[in-house]
Amino acid sequence: ERRSKAAASGLVEAFERRLRLLEDRGYARGWSLTPKGERLRFVYNELDLLLAEVAEAGLLTNLEPAELAGLASMFTYEARHSDTMGDWPTAEAAARGEAIYDLGEALAAAEEQRRISIGRPPDAGFAEVAFNWTEGARLEDLFEDDEVGAGDFVRNMRQLLDLLRQLRDAYPDLAGTARAAIKLIDRGVVAAGGQV
Repeated sequence: ERRSKAAASGLVEAFERRLRLLEDRGYARGWSLTPKGERLRFVYNELDLLLAEVAEAGLLTNLEPAELAGLASMFTYEARHSDTMGDWPTAEAAARGEAIYDLGEALAAAEEQRRISIGRPPDAGFAEVAFNWTEGARLEDLFEDDEVGAGDFVRNMRQLLDLLRQLRDAYPDLAGTARAAIKLIDRGVVAAGGQV
């Protein structure tokens, strides 16, 4: 009974710390969600709060579809081993990507200050590949003879498509660009991967 009470107490405290963070960042007012909080409800991602912060800050608006795909991949991709990061596909993507990293560090500091477990940082290791595929590159151009890379590619692109659909549905200012990116991505082996 004592262990149960202690565990429940810790869970309540953790929840209250998370709620205070959401209030500090404008997602909640007490037990009510703000408009920002309502949009956050429709984002299902390991880095959901950071992604919402990025979208709310306008870091994903006024981009080309391929740039949006590359930047959004930062939230779905996680390197399995010590992959080296590719180049940013455009100067605009580089500037926005660096701003996303900065926002991620600020959010991690706020989480640490509130004693909330810090999530993984965004990972730009797939941004160039996602950009190039969205721009019309062929699979052979991206991976040559690496079948393992091609298999991981399809899985990562399917996750990216799911995230772009969430952005399309939750953030009206991103809807048009996200819709265009989805159409450009969902072809060839990526579309076939969704049929399996």
